[in-house]
Amino acid sequence: MVEDEKHLADSLKRGLQEEGHVIEVAHDGEEAELQGLVNDYDMVILDWRLPNRDGKQILEKWRAKDRSFPVLMLTALGDLDHKIMGLDSGADDYMSKPFSFEELLARVRALGRRSTEIMNTETISAGPIELDSQKHWVKICGIKQNLRPKEFLFLELLLNNPETVFSKTQIAERVWGSAYYVSDNTIEATISTLRQKLADAMDECDEVILEDHTKAIETIRGAGYRLNSSLNQTEEK
Repeated sequence: MVEDEKHLADSLKRGLQEEGHVIEVAHDGEEAELQGLVNDYDMVILDWRLPNRDGKQILEKWRAKDRSFPVLMLTALGDLDHKIMGLDSGADDYMSKPFSFEELLARVRALGRRSTEIMNTETISAGPIELDSQKHWVKICGIKQNLRPKEFLFLELLLNNPETVFSKTQIAERVWGSAYYVSDNTIEATISTLRQKLADAMDECDEVILEDHTKAIETIRGAGYRLNSSLNQTEEK
């Protein structure tokens, strides 16, 4: 946990310890950045406004160095622009102060489940798509692709569950950590941009992967979304 308000940090530490968590606390941005680069954490709770280095800078440095542990930003900067910046910088979830400790615990549990999934997952693939959760990269036909954090998490979800149809509520819970504060429009926009990135990348492959590369992610009317089953058949061949 990275929090410069020592009274709040002490209170949260006690509460989380009572729930069975082992907590390490940093009060300084420079110290926090170093600890995140040398230690493997199950999860990080990260403030934005910190002495010596702000949370957004720290998070961007961690992600640039392939540090893939889940990060929950917990900050007084609660406006929409800061939420978007925090999530785009690599945060897996975002909570504004003041907050409910019970909600914090729920989000910690959700991110903890994802952390366990990551630790149990090696490189996964379907057809020309490869994804490494630990090193946080995606390749299509061997070429690395630049995905935004939520696009990466959604693609990871599909690759880990190739036969599963996910509803928007399930996607919100698994990718955003909550179904309460993410809109259908946001989910649809994320899926749309990921589809287009996958299509553009597969268009550059030496072989035709699908008749229509924009259908790498299928829409199942009235049910949700899944990975195109033809990609798995391509991999088996």
